[in-house]
Amino acid sequence: MDLKRLLVKLNQISTQYLGKIMVAFFLMSILEAIVSSTILSPAMNIMRQGGSGYAVKSAVLFLCFVSICIFLTFQFGFSVMLLKMSRREYTDLGFLFIGFRRFNPAGKVVIAFGLLLSILSVISAFIARFIFMKLKPDFSFDMEKISEMDISELQASSEKMSDFLSQAVMDVTAFIGLFLLILFLFFLLVLLRFIFVFQLHFDNPRDSVFALFKRSGQMMHKNLFKFILFALKAGGKQLLVAVVLTLVISFIPAAPASGLSVLVFLLNLICFFNFYTAVLRIYLTVPVMYNWILNPSEPDEEPVLEIAGPGENEEK
Repeated sequence: MDLKRLLVKLNQISTQYLGKIMVAFFLMSILEAIVSSTILSPAMNIMRQGGSGYAVKSAVLFLCFVSICIFLTFQFGFSVMLLKMSRREYTDLGFLFIGFRRFNPAGKVVIAFGLLLSILSVISAFIARFIFMKLKPDFSFDMEKISEMDISELQASSEKMSDFLSQAVMDVTAFIGLFLLILFLFFLLVLLRFIFVFQLHFDNPRDSVFALFKRSGQMMHKNLFKFILFALKAGGKQLLVAVVLTLVISFIPAAPASGLSVLVFLLNLICFFNFYTAVLRIYLTVPVMYNWILNPSEPDEEPVLEIAGPGENEEK
């Protein structure tokens, strides 16, 4: 695989469509946040109230699964939009909602991906909890036990209360970080092999879920590390700038009334724009490499497949 030619292809697409991709990604992110917060609010209320029992836990898990499926449905539409852009075909913001129009365009792969992601999330949570309890055996994950703690002694001293709350926040943050790290490792080892499922389903809507996942695994079998390298190169400069600026900002002392606040604001804007651009370029690596695997002879030319419309496939 010639990474230089693939990067040339990616740069061409990015130059032509970056503005539209930015708008689409921003709109998708807002919609995902609104819908997810609306669905997960009841689950968060139940957890804060210390709800227990299989019925309550099942309701919470169901709401989380619905939120994951809606998130993946938006991701399916965005993936289709990027795929069509990589083939120089017509696109508009309406493609973000293609998975909601009817069940077949996204339903079966979204549910399959949702189940897989849910299973990996539960496994990650169990592993993170096991490791965390070994490091912090006195930490409790039970909201009822926490609410029943005798903190009268802590309330008598504001300093002790502050220390207690700070430690609790640090423990929860550490646990979440450990959970996300384990989930990210599962993404690299498992989910990354099925990263072409959405594109394959769009091109082959009549194929079974098993066939789609199997073919994606076959396509990624010898290209996993090549894809990771391609993604790092695609987002490299922008991602590096974002990381460096983040480190610089963290060392600038807080001074709201001085000129440093203006400098921090400008650096944050530059950091956000570079990180945002890097993420979008990494997204673009998926359809670019997918098209190359379908037609490896000419990665900088139009792909062999020509899509006539959503759910239809004409192969030349």
